[in-house]
Amino acid sequence: MSLRMKIVVAALSLGLAATAASAAEPLYTVKPKVTSLDAVPVKIMVIGNSYSYYNCGVFDYLWGFAADQKEDLQTAQATIAGADLDWHHVESLINPPGKSWSFIFKKDKQCRLFDAVLLQPNSMSPIDPRMVDNFKEWAGKHIKTIRAAGSEPALVMTWARKGKPEMTKPLADSVISVGNANNAMVIPVGLAFAKALEKDPKVNLIMPDNSHPTAAGSYLESAVIYSALMKHPIEKSNYLGGCEKPLKPELAAFLRDIAWQTVKDFYGWK
Repeated sequence: MSLRMKIVVAALSLGLAATAASAAEPLYTVKPKVTSLDAVPVKIMVIGNSYSYYNCGVFDYLWGFAADQKEDLQTAQATIAGADLDWHHVESLINPPGKSWSFIFKKDKQCRLFDAVLLQPNSMSPIDPRMVDNFKEWAGKHIKTIRAAGSEPALVMTWARKGKPEMTKPLADSVISVGNANNAMVIPVGLAFAKALEKDPKVNLIMPDNSHPTAAGSYLESAVIYSALMKHPIEKSNYLGGCEKPLKPELAAFLRDIAWQTVKDFYGWK
């Protein structure tokens, strides 16, 4: 073998080794402390921004899954475009002084309107040095407020920008760390996006703006949340999404499977 050929072979070997190492790198390194809510919720409030309200909203998808699975679930949503957690007055949303929610939701014996309240932060605040302290502060404050109202809190982990998979790990580790610091559940939506794209790079989860979810992205986001909260996979579902944006059955089944595998692996469920 000539010297030039040896150099080429060596370079190819190094390239393959680097690719394999990159593929084997974990999507997160911080392990979640809380792996489920104390009880399966019946009434859920989603608090967030456009990541939660695109395609008619996560709350609508959650309701659609529940109706299809014949499970009792009531959902509500409060979102503001571009919002981080400090934009929301959580106490008034989950325990309003007037009758804002009373025509839909009734307080239970514990005088709470919602069993679970999900907090979806600004997509950059967990990793942007200018925003991360604010994220930590308000996540902690809102989690205390949610618990004071008798509800269970959960943080929604968002996803990396399109074409920037390197964002997944720092986003995941930051949100998990804040969840752990507050003994709160973290819902690994961002990990599901990464796993779906690893398995099928052609799946279109993110809009041309490289940030917001497509209908498939909202479907996956909601399937992860549903599976995490209800503690079971969404099997043999006829629900293909709402907002006049139904998915093809094969794609929907693929995304539901990714959601369950992500949730099961993340929480260490059998």
